[in-house]
Amino acid sequence: MHEPVLLEEILEGLKIKEGGKYIDATVGDGGHSLEILRRGGKVLGMDLDEGSLTRAKENFEKEGFSDFVLAQGNFAEIDNTAEANGFSEVNGVLFDLGYSSSQLEDVEIGLSFSKEQVLDMRLDKSLGVTAADLLAALPEGELERLFREYGEERSARRYAKAIVERRGVKRLETTKQLAELIVEAAPPGRDRLHPATRIFQALRIAVNRELENLELTLPRTARLLLPGGRMAIISFHSLEDRVVKNFGLGVQADLIAVNKKPITPSEEEISRNPRARSAKLRIFEKK
Repeated sequence: MHEPVLLEEILEGLKIKEGGKYIDATVGDGGHSLEILRRGGKVLGMDLDEGSLTRAKENFEKEGFSDFVLAQGNFAEIDNTAEANGFSEVNGVLFDLGYSSSQLEDVEIGLSFSKEQVLDMRLDKSLGVTAADLLAALPEGELERLFREYGEERSARRYAKAIVERRGVKRLETTKQLAELIVEAAPPGRDRLHPATRIFQALRIAVNRELENLELTLPRTARLLLPGGRMAIISFHSLEDRVVKNFGLGVQADLIAVNKKPITPSEEEISRNPRARSAKLRIFEKK
């Protein structure tokens, strides 16, 4: 199980109490939820990825816990899932918007460009369109817009052109094929990031409708909170954090921002867990 990001800050921020009800809307391998269970909280863990739910269940049971609920589903439907499982009034909700190491290594999902994986990127296999489908079908201008808006990629036009030229010869089917093409097309003297990083981010966001789902779930989540209840959101790139920040600026009077600026990991945590480097935590409390 990968190390949960900002764990102590989450436990303190959510004010975990014995007997309280908590929803982990992105349970992953269950690292955050396991600590909530250890403190006597009751947990509903949600995830789109069936594999994550299986791993979370194994991790909870390995530690001797049996009083928890796991549900597969999109967190955009958090209100319906909560009501169906007896969590319509809760003390806290957590969103960790990053991906676990297990998901990154899963060849059936295809999120990593460091290994040969199928170019899919769907966490929910009932979604119809894969990353390969988008690359094969979108016009060059649409690809450029996708890379620029969702990847914040300065060389969006260059990469869109290279993809359209390549697909005229052969369809892109694997993560390695795409990553190698991006490296070939990359302009000289770019930053420290791998050239494919922002392209993969853009495709993942588009395939899973990540930003739209986040915008939908935040107000629905707020309505589930009991007075004094808190919601905590860990984002990993500026687009997600912008959605969360804008939600905080526009929320109703009975929800207040606990931290005016996002909480970020310590240098010690980053050295121990490089995955935490870009994490930003925002917490809101119901009056």
